[in-house]
Amino acid sequence: MPRTLVIVVLAAGICLSAACQQQAAPTPAPGQSAPIPTLDPADVAFGYADSTGSKLLVLTEMDKSLPISEARAKAMVWAVCPEGEFPIRYGRFQKRTPADTGRKSSDNFANDEGHVSEIVQGQATPDATCLLVPEGYLQAFPVVRNEFSKADRDARRDTPFQSLNDVAKQRVERIEKAQGRTAKIYWPLHRSGASQEVAVVEFNAIGDSLLGSLVLVEPTRLSFFDMPASLEKGRKDGGCWRVDDDCRLQYEEMNVPAVLGAPGGPLVLATLQGAEGQLILLFQAKDGKLTELRRNYRYQAPR
Repeated sequence: MPRTLVIVVLAAGICLSAACQQQAAPTPAPGQSAPIPTLDPADVAFGYADSTGSKLLVLTEMDKSLPISEARAKAMVWAVCPEGEFPIRYGRFQKRTPADTGRKSSDNFANDEGHVSEIVQGQATPDATCLLVPEGYLQAFPVVRNEFSKADRDARRDTPFQSLNDVAKQRVERIEKAQGRTAKIYWPLHRSGASQEVAVVEFNAIGDSLLGSLVLVEPTRLSFFDMPASLEKGRKDGGCWRVDDDCRLQYEEMNVPAVLGAPGGPLVLATLQGAEGQLILLFQAKDGKLTELRRNYRYQAPR
């Protein structure tokens, strides 16, 4: 893997579970609705769109024990992208061409190797990163609409902490109390009314200790993905959370393309952009933590 995401972010450890088979649902009795299928929330894949936004190439799994077979690629029938959900249909396996640059980006799409699916209805943003899911997945884990617009986010880019409203201030106070340290930056990424918000928080340093967190805020609980770092080590290595970050958490390079509801805890799809590529993570909220279910990486340098 390229050196760019030497992110101490990843200290939380890999928690890649084998994809489970969908359990067969019993036939409903007359007058009853079909039960929601039981699915493993980690039974997903990641893909990226071509320059037209009409095709997706499935990324090879980082965990070699979970190969993307043709059968598994064909099982992915929906794409959850930043713009919405799109029905997809398997196309073919595309072989690498001599012109392949190794980059997982739209300008190299035709030369990259992997399973290609077509968007049947609608269009993704060119080069978008999408979550690919099987039949029944969005019934079991429905998408939560993002009410925090890009325009709202861009409007507070230069004042990521000072422009907080009263509700956000209350959220920050809860987070500070839970983490035992004061916040320096609070940067919302995804919001669903007053009931749910995902944000990036950078805390003030305590001696050599730096801390950033991706946090899911709900009315009765907080779920954290902590990103600790050492100021001394970071200055020596050329970056605290990633290479060349000047020991500043690059919160503006983080995104939450989708949040999905789940009985055991919401799912959060997050991307972290680095100088050479994009880290992709799928989390589930459990026991006060955003537990990693699956990860992948899109090498894109030079951007």
